[in-house]
This record gives sequence, C-alpha cells and structure tokens, in this order.
Amino acid sequence: ATAVGMLTAVVLANGNDGDNLYPLTEDMPLAALPVGNRPLLSYQLEMLQRAGSFGEVLVVTNDRHLSRLEAVVSEYRGPLRIELVVVEEGAGSADALRTLRGRGRLAGDFALISGDTISDVPFQKIAAMHQLHGASVTVLLKQQPPRPAADKKKARDLDGTDFVGIDESRQRLLYLESAADCDGGVITVSESMLRAHPHLEVHSDLADPHVYLFAHWVLEVLDHKPHFSSAKFELLPYLVRKQFLDQANLPLPQAEAQPQQATAMSSAAATAARLAGAVRCCCYVVPHDGHYCMRACSIAAYMQANLDICKGGAATFDKAAEPTEPLREGNFAASNIDQQSARGGSVELGPRSQVKKSAVGPHCRLGAGVRLTNCVLMEGVVVHDKVHMSNCILCRGAEVHEGATLKDVQVGSNVSVEAGANVKSEALTAEVDAEGSVVGSAEED
Repeated sequence: ATAVGMLTAVVLANGNDGDNLYPLTEDMPLAALPVGNRPLLSYQLEMLQRAGSFGEVLVVTNDRHLSRLEAVVSEYRGPLRIELVVVEEGAGSADALRTLRGRGRLAGDFALISGDTISDVPFQKIAAMHQLHGASVTVLLKQQPPRPAADKKKARDLDGTDFVGIDESRQRLLYLESAADCDGGVITVSESMLRAHPHLEVHSDLADPHVYLFAHWVLEVLDHKPHFSSAKFELLPYLVRKQFLDQANLPLPQAEAQPQQATAMSSAAATAARLAGAVRCCCYVVPHDGHYCMRACSIAAYMQANLDICKGGAATFDKAAEPTEPLREGNFAASNIDQQSARGGSVELGPRSQVKKSAVGPHCRLGAGVRLTNCVLMEGVVVHDKVHMSNCILCRGAEVHEGATLKDVQVGSNVSVEAGANVKSEALTAEVDAEGSVVGSAEED
C-alpha cells in the first residue's frame, strides 16, 4: 500500500504513440528508447523522484513490451516502488486507468504521465497548486518560443495545436479545444464562461506535454463514460467543458464514506470542492524560457531531445555516465568524440574519425574516417570506414557499409545499408533479399 500523504504516478509506457517514431519502435517500446544513452522511462522516474511526493509508480505496458521494460526497471536504484502493469494491446490511457481502478491500484489523487515526456519542472509545485485549489485536474502546459514578427502562423501550422483558454492568473484552465476540431480556427466560448471569467486569454502557443494530476473521483467519470478511451482527447476536454455546464449528471460524491487512505491522500480543499459539486480545472504554465519540458513523440523531437541532453544546459538532467573504461581505439590515436556527445561502454572507434553532437550506444564499432554529426546510434551498431552521416538515427544492430553517405535517415534494427549508398530523408526498414541477408528498404516518411 502507498504511504499516507504520498501520491501514485501512472506512466503510460504501452507505446500507443510509437507509430510517430517508426522504425525506432518497430521492436523496442517507446519508453525504452535511449536519450543520451538513458532509456526514456528513466527521465520520468527522475522527475517523480525529485518531487518527493510519490511513493509508487505504476508503469503501464503490454505483453509484447513487458520483458524489455522489466530490464529497464531493473536498472533503477532510487526510492520509488515501481510496478509494471500489463494492459491489453492497443488500450488507451483512459482504458488503462479503468484497468488500474478495477484492480484497486488507485486509492487517491494520482498523476498521469506520458512515457515520452522529459521535463525538469518541479512536480511538487504542480501538486501544491492542485491541492491548494481543490482541483479536479491540474495540467502542465509549456509556452512555446515566440515566433518572429514576420513569421505569421498559417492554418496548416495548426496541426497538433490546441486552443487553450486560461484566466488572468494563468492558473485556471477554462477552455480546451484541438485546432483540428475548430472550423477554420474559429472557437466558440460560452456566455457562462465569459460572465465568470471576462478576462479569458486564449492561446495557441501552449503545448501539452501530457503531464496531469487528477482527483481520485474523476475515475468514476470513466465508469459513466465507458466509450472514453483517451484521457487527453476525451476525459480532459470533458472536465474542462463541465466547469460551465450542468453538473447534475456528474458522479460527484456527496456524502459517501471514502476509504481512509483515499481521504488522507486528497487535500481538504479538494474534498470541499467535491462535496460542493464543483469541477475545477487548473494549469501550471511554464514560460518558454523556463524549465525544460518536451515530448520525444516524433523523429524530430526525439533527435532534439538527444541533442539537448548530450550537450547539457537545456535541462537539469545528465546523460548516461561515461564508461570508466578507455575508448577502444586499437592502434589508433587520431580519433575524436566531442564533449557534446554521449558514449556507451565497449565502443570502438577507428582512426581519423569524428563524432560531434551525437549519442553512441554501447558496443558500437566505428571504422576509420567516419564522420557523425547530430546522430543517435543505439546498441551494437556497426559503421564501416569513410561513412558520413548527419541527423541520422540507427537502431540496434544496424550496419552501414563503407563509403555510404546518409542524411536525415532512420535505419531500422538489424538493417544493412549497402556500401557507397547515398540516402537522404528516408526510413530504411528490414527486408530480406534472395540470399537471406537483411538489407535497407526505403519507406516513405
């Protein structure tokens, strides 16, 4: 059982968003992908550990990814109690919460975090705001850097954007709508909301890194809304809208006896808000030049996360510790890995090779005259002589033969790129030729 006063965190590592990272996630769960030679999951665990408010972390996965995540969790040495919870393949975040509740695993307020989030935002401040306001849900939002004045946002740039309405204190979340659901970018705001909050601010530059803190009673909404599959796209907008609509049909507990532990873990303000039948949605807004906060949910974002962690300074996270063993260079001495790169153990590097702003995983072998810039090499990658690569990601066991040039390319696990190949802006996935060898096959981005 979770200690009184401690929160439970749910980390979604079941990889439903992994398609955006194909072919990286072809045989590896998203939460196990290396960033700065550390698995993505380790960043969520570090954020929760720093907060000091969490005792238990439930990592949601599926049977296909269980063994890989067991290996990741086994490397954790901190104070958090971590348990892997298996849900059905394809289960959404709301489905996962129903499963956890049915198994009696969520007794009080809880955090819900995406398995691709990297953030050094002090979670204890989010928890304090949640309790202070008696919030039904508190959402972390990160302001995006301002655009140059001459760079006007076009309608097509709104893909993946949310219209977010907040109050003048920037602590209440009043409106939330995906731009894709708004006709021509036009939003409709209720009169009741404007009467209550006449100074509503609507933003399109607030990104949602999928970090939420929910009141325990919200789980009952999922029982009453069995068709809700996503916390982000269904549950959260529903709660935001309900602040200014009839709440008679909401499952707000009035005077029901609650488990002692659940009561202890919920703030007095939250209890009062529930008993008053009030839905209150709050937000913790991080300015664009504030704490580091992003989701490695696309190829570009995953690459950027590696660059940020490797070079340091963008976040208060460290890349994986450099191995104590010396770099294996054989008889060669004219090799170079710069300080903005990460190197795993048992890496072998040939003469006159240069590695800049890149993450080189354990057991990689690089030949002579290799040039890497802004690249990620996962475990066991082999790069032969005179290969030049920039902005590339090579998955486990990939091999690039002599003289190849790759730019903006993703190479799948165990894929072999032919000697002298010149490849740009493609994803190379496994394909077996007539001789039984795995060779690169171009996929459209």
